[in-house]
Amino acid sequence: MCPHFEGPEDAPTAADLFAGCGGMTWGLMSGGFRVVAAWEKADMPRVTYHQHHCEANNIALHRDATDVDASKLPDDLDLLAGGPPCKGFSSAQGETNTEDPRNRLAFSMVDWAAAVNPKLVLIENVTGLYHSHRDTLTELTDALEDVGYQVKLLTLNAVNYGVPQTRKRLFILGVRDDITPPDQWEPPRVCNEGQQRLTDINGGNWLEGYTTAYEALSDLPEPLKSQPAKDDPIHHTLAERFRTHDNAYTRTRVDPGTVSAPVTRDGEDVWIPTNHKHQDHSRSHREKMAEYELGKSGPPTTARRLDPEKPAPTMTHSDGTPPVHYIGKTPSNDGSVDEVRRLTVREVARIQTFIDPFTFAGTKTEQYEMVANAVPPVLASNIATHLRTNILSTTPEQITPATTASSKKSAKANE
Repeated sequence: MCPHFEGPEDAPTAADLFAGCGGMTWGLMSGGFRVVAAWEKADMPRVTYHQHHCEANNIALHRDATDVDASKLPDDLDLLAGGPPCKGFSSAQGETNTEDPRNRLAFSMVDWAAAVNPKLVLIENVTGLYHSHRDTLTELTDALEDVGYQVKLLTLNAVNYGVPQTRKRLFILGVRDDITPPDQWEPPRVCNEGQQRLTDINGGNWLEGYTTAYEALSDLPEPLKSQPAKDDPIHHTLAERFRTHDNAYTRTRVDPGTVSAPVTRDGEDVWIPTNHKHQDHSRSHREKMAEYELGKSGPPTTARRLDPEKPAPTMTHSDGTPPVHYIGKTPSNDGSVDEVRRLTVREVARIQTFIDPFTFAGTKTEQYEMVANAVPPVLASNIATHLRTNILSTTPEQITPATTASSKKSAKANE
């Protein structure tokens, strides 16, 4: 289930601050790094991270990333990566908030860099930090330069790296002063809009077309109904699985339908992947959603609907409300309003490029939040590969991750 790392002992090492449920970690390992430690404070992301990463890969999981302690990391750390909370910089729920105390959490990355002196520092955040909080961004980059790093700002769109989603994020990349920076700081794109075509962006190589919402979701079975019977075998939680690891489950309800299992439909067993249960909508709400235009994206973030022929809009967390699935009635189709529904947690995870066996703990709202806030593993993998091969000078042949992040992984692989 977890991308169990198989590589040489001298593989480049990384630490993941503000790790969330583990999207960045998954991508770093898929890109050939050995993640040695991670920090996450929130209960359910922490529980989810531990289940998928710590046991298989011996990753030390700590709680508070603002508590800088260099003794918890090796002296020769190659990469310090992290995605500090970005609610104050994000416009996903309206105006940005310059007074949000979480805006200062990014500076913990600088404190860690000063204490540990890694070769590379990678900070992920929303583009609002660049567009609306330039003073804070300048302060942050100046601080990183002051502790010995050459800094470059990269605005990357995940759709260019195999993610079926238009998702622009700011990456602050710091290269230690004694290391030669790359000729090309930005990872080479692997996808381009439209059909495959030759492009100069990737050194004259053919690029795949963007992955569409249909390609990402079409092979999923119909989700579970919103309220399974209490004696249904699906009605399980992750509580027992995490009993020896974290007591957070005793304080927070875990949503039914979290664990995958087979169900019988039309006389056949159908495997339902984890976290694949749809919400119960009122008739009036369905009628409203049925009028949303396909592909619509923008404020309000709750009024979004997937176009099956295009990549999905950015997965955001707005009070636990995901975009509307493209099934059912559209402005040009008088299909049944009853078919209209929001995306399931699993469908959002597919669009974020988590494999189907990756299980998210917590309530439904917590699940949506941790998935939407995660760095897409496939994007992180592309970045990691670029950093490893073009800055740390490790040849690709030296690293063999046993499992790569893929949005197409079938849940049946876990049977």
